[in-house]
Amino acid sequence: MKLALTLAFLILTLSPMSAHSHGNFASAITVVKANQQAKQQLRVKSSKKAAQIAKARLGGKVLKVNKRSSGYRVKLIKKDGHIVSVYVDAKTGKVSRGN
Repeated sequence: MKLALTLAFLILTLSPMSAHSHGNFASAITVVKANQQAKQQLRVKSSKKAAQIAKARLGGKVLKVNKRSSGYRVKLIKKDGHIVSVYVDAKTGKVSRGN
């Protein structure tokens, strides 16, 4: 929200005050709101997608997927027999190792 207000302030102070500039202001605010909504949307919406992402990153076979508050815990067995547990963030799709 602060970004939107800062952007709005800059647009108002740097643009001449005309009917046309008010249209630019409204479209700039629309773009900012659309970007914020896109960032809030989840990239990983299912345990199946989380498993696909983890498998693509690490290889092996998916043993189990558990939903967590903001992502998924994926347990895989690698070709060498090691069991690996990773976390897939639902918002970003980022894979991080951990127990």
